Amino acid sequence: MDLRFEAIPAAAYSSRSQIARVATQAWVRRELPCLACSAHPLRATPENTRSRDFVCAGCGEPYELKSTAGRFGRWVPDGAYATFLETIRLGRTPNLLLLEYDRDDRSVRELRAVHRTLISPLALAARRPLLPPARRAGWQGCSLDLGLVPPSGRVPIVTAREPLPWPEVTAAWSAYAFMVRLREESRGWLRDVLAVIERLPRRPFRLEEAYAFEEELAALHPGNRNVRPKIRQQLQRLVLEGRLQRLRPGLYAPGEGAPAEAHAE
Repeated sequence: MDLRFEAIPAAAYSSRSQIARVATQAWVRRELPCLACSAHPLRATPENTRSRDFVCAGCGEPYELKSTAGRFGRWVPDGAYATFLETIRLGRTPNLLLLEYDRDDRSVRELRAVHRTLISPLALAARRPLLPPARRAGWQGCSLDLGLVPPSGRVPIVTAREPLPWPEVTAAWSAYAFMVRLREESRGWLRDVLAVIERLPRRPFRLEEAYAFEEELAALHPGNRNVRPKIRQQLQRLVLEGRLQRLRPGLYAPGEGAPAEAHAE
């Protein structure tokens, strides 16, 4: 993987941010295979396509690129809050590519990918709407809280200017392939339960601690009135998939990635 950007004619663009956008998107097309199926190259979407910059021509996985010459912290700025919520509701959330680059030597420093099935509405925070006399007065953006995405769903691709071995990257990415295969309702419940688990202050955690988020989960899934049984069901599914360990009835810890047996509470 060549981490250097292609030369972009500065005269063709009016700002450094435009040059950076073009350079980073060109690099992704040139160097990055699909994380799900390793098909190469990713296909760029038409200009102004909402919520995605690339699509895999092989398996259809969508990607959105976020790039910065600085560092991504816990909060990642994104677009319109209402649009992002609707994207999640419709099951159209893209995988996020978080690329940090060096402006001086025009190369990639860090690159992580966030699995789209793990981005919950609970991880979105609305920003203050723009006020007059702003040209887009009333527009409300949002930020994504990476702290509410399981660490195993934030997969490193380039670290400290060194690409990781591709088999290692795809093995980590495939840990949540089972969620892609689920129906949207089932995937949504798993995604949201994972998000509330990330908010718990300690590991291992008790079932009663997960129940503390009953009202929030009920608001996200108004068609289901049996929220506690649904929470238990998701925890059992996560044990089966190796994402959690069941230490004893009602007590859970992060899993080691291998599928295991789950038992009803």
